[in-house]
This record gives sequence, structure tokens and C-alpha cells, in this order.
Amino acid sequence: MENGENTTYRMSGDEIPKQDGFASSTDTSYTDANRAEANTTQRQNNSFSNNYDNFNNQSYNNQNFNTQSFNNQFGQAQTGFNTYQTANTTAPKKNKNGKKTFKRIVSLGLAAVLFGVIAGSVMCGVNYLGNKYVTKTATTQTPTIATVSAISAIQGDSDSNTTTSSQTSIDAQSIATSLLPAMVELNGTTIVSQTQTYGFGASNYQASTSGTGIIIGQNDTEILIVTNAHVIEDVNNLTAVFVDGTSAAASVKGSKTDKDIAVVAVDVSSLSSDTASKIAIAELDYTSEVAVGQPVVAIGNALGEGQSVTNGIISALNRTITVDNTEFSGLIMTNATINSGNSGGALINADGKVIAINFAKTSSDGVEGMAYAIPISNVVDLINTLMNKQTRTKVSESEAAFLGVSGVDMTEYYASVYGYPTGVLIRTVQSGSAAEKAGLESYDIITGFDDTTISSMSGLTSLLQYYKAGETVTIEYYHLEGSSYVLKTAEVTLGSRS
Repeated sequence: MENGENTTYRMSGDEIPKQDGFASSTDTSYTDANRAEANTTQRQNNSFSNNYDNFNNQSYNNQNFNTQSFNNQFGQAQTGFNTYQTANTTAPKKNKNGKKTFKRIVSLGLAAVLFGVIAGSVMCGVNYLGNKYVTKTATTQTPTIATVSAISAIQGDSDSNTTTSSQTSIDAQSIATSLLPAMVELNGTTIVSQTQTYGFGASNYQASTSGTGIIIGQNDTEILIVTNAHVIEDVNNLTAVFVDGTSAAASVKGSKTDKDIAVVAVDVSSLSSDTASKIAIAELDYTSEVAVGQPVVAIGNALGEGQSVTNGIISALNRTITVDNTEFSGLIMTNATINSGNSGGALINADGKVIAINFAKTSSDGVEGMAYAIPISNVVDLINTLMNKQTRTKVSESEAAFLGVSGVDMTEYYASVYGYPTGVLIRTVQSGSAAEKAGLESYDIITGFDDTTISSMSGLTSLLQYYKAGETVTIEYYHLEGSSYVLKTAEVTLGSRS
């Protein structure tokens, strides 16, 4: 709230109920049959062909073209040829001198043939191994995603050596062309609890969610995407849709609600080479000076209808707003149009670099052109931390971790009524459990688990499926001291259900 006004702020990536009508937003290998056929043909050849085929077959099978193998095969061929010579020299011959000359010619010719056969077999073997192993290795390498090249999109007055904010405009078309490959639609579903009149009773329904992500990096196995925490919070079937329209499952690496930042990952092996060649990594700018009046472009998955581009200026700096009982400060205000689904999208400067992450807009009646973005400079360290977290997969049920609490959801409604933080309000703590050993008590409110925001009991239970008993994690929670809740942390060694 500012200046005492009753102003409402809304995240720009809220779930979109279905009833609103918005969009939910191959390498050939040698087989035993091949080898059997080759062996049958081999037995039908003459002695010199047998030496060639035996050498070649051994080379293929052993994949070992060393000097010893070469010498052994050549020695066998030479022994066979010497036997041939002996048999022909022991028989009585006429015209002895002529025969000797003829034998020398034949010997030289056969030796040449034998050398050529062996050399040829070596080359065939080398080519075979090269094709089988070298080529195969090359095709399984992780594709490298290109980085968006910085562009100079400011168009100034060509008759002036200097430009001012009033003389400049931003080339939104160039920026859109460069940055759209780095933008991702993040879609999924969530269960919405709708509180009835006076807070009694609730009805649940499934709603589609939509938001935006920015490709900001790549490691050996993953494409890394930054977005808002509220875009992925309690979302099922999270899916990333790329610029070419292809999609892939996405996993949350970590999130922080009080900063509204999250990083998700997509397994690079799930992308085709064609998709990998069309997407790009955006450049984050956290060092350049940002000024009021500076032209900017916003890109996001507005209303879940796909990526769209708007432009405007930076209207104000260092603004503070409160959203869902959480205060956010140091924000950039912009008049670039931001709508539901734009959350997690990019606010881009004239050089084509991301300077902020769009996340909220003013939704009060009669108010326009007041949207807010989180400066990259405020969260760059957090983004780096989340990018380097381990991406987890579900463990077996017998290995899954157990915390030992039962609780109820402290929803936004109850949080606003009672002034409590949102999260999981602990009702009971099991005796001897990991939670009890860590000092957690009834009426504590769990808000974070291993750098991941917790907003519901179902979310906490689901998250525990990715951790093994015996692992130690940090839990963030609020503890009631007197009449107010105080934020605390606890190191918890997770137990098992058995």
C-alpha cells in the first residue's frame, strides 16, 4: 500500500479457471546373423582369401588392431606361402633357370597381393570402428544452445551526436526477433480451493495455469529457466513450450516465495536437435544503470495465448508493494502492458538484455500503466544458487523421507484475515519424529523446505517423495512468540515411515 490508498496488486501469472474461456493456456548395428553369413562366405574362399577374412573378422570381433595381431596373421599367411614354394621347388623341373625367374616373379606378385590384402583389411577395420564408435559418440553429445547476441536497438537522431530519452526509441521488432527464442511458456494445472461465505466450507476445482520463463543457462544435462515462484507453486504437470511450438516436461529446481523467484529445468535429451537449434539463452544484465524514462520491451505468455510483445518506458524505480501479505521492495515500475500470464517474462533494455522479471500489476479499477518487475540485480545471487541446486527425481516408496507432522493449509484468505504468513500450520507433531527432534511444534507454520516454498500440506507431502530418509534439509517456519510470529530455520534429518 502507498500513500494510504486502498490499492490491490495482483500477480500477473494467476491460475486461469477453465470457465473463463482462456487457453490453458533412430544407427544401424551389426548382428549375429550378419556375422554368421560372413563366416559362411569366408569358408568358401581360397586360402589367401581365408587369411584375409580371418584377419578381418578377428579385427572386427576383437576391435584390437595391435601389432601382435598383425604379425600373427601375416606370419600365418607367410607360412602358407612358404609351403606353396616348397611343394613347387621339390618337383623335378626342366629349364631350371627360366623356372627360377618365373617363381621369383610369382613370389613377388603374391607377396604384393598378400600385403595389399592385409593392409586393406586393416583399413576396413579402422573405418568400421570409426563409424561405429566415433560417429556414435558425436551424435550423443549434448547440443549447445546459442546465446542471444547483444544488439544495439536504440534509434537516435542521426543529425545529433548525442541522444536523450526524448530523442530515442526502442527497436521492438529487433528485440522480439532476438529474444523470443529465449522465452518459454510454462503451463500446468492446479487445484483451487474456493472458500465459501464467511469462511465456512470450501469447494475445490482444477484450473489451468500459465506463465512465462526465460532460458538463462545450460549445464551438461539441463536447460535452465528462470520464472516467478508463484508461476510454478503447487502446479502439476508443469510443461515448457518453446518458440517452435514443441513442449517438454519441466522440473522445479528451487523457489523462494518472499523473492518470487524460481528456477526450473528441462532435460536436454528431451529436445530434438531441431528445437535445440531454434532456442537461445538470454543475457541477464545486472550491472548497467537503469534510469527513469528508459525505453523497455516486455515479452510474456499473456493470458496463456502464447508469447506477445509490448513496449514502454521505466516509469519509476525502487518501488515497494505488498502482494498476498508479502512485501516486495526495490521494484521497477513500467507502463509496458503486463497481463495475466506475463509473470516470469522478461523486461528488456535497448541492448536486448534482460534487466528485470515481470511479476505483478495494479488491478484496481481506473488504474492503468502500473506494472512491476523484479530487477535482476536484486536477485542474481539467488538465481545462481537455485540454478546449481540438485534436480531431484522421485525415490522408491520404501526410501521416501518422513517428517512426522500433520497440518492444515494457511491459505491467502486466512492469512489476510488473521495476519498470519501463508504456509502449512502444524496441528500435531508425531512423537520421536524428525520434526520433533528438530524442535518443530504445534502451531508453527512451515513456509520453506530446502529452498523450496511450501504453501500447502499436499505440496509438502509431494515434495518429500523426492528425498530419502537420512537426508538433512533446512526448513523455514514461523514460530509464535507472544502474540506474533517470528521467522526461524531448523536443520532437520529426515526420518522414514517404518
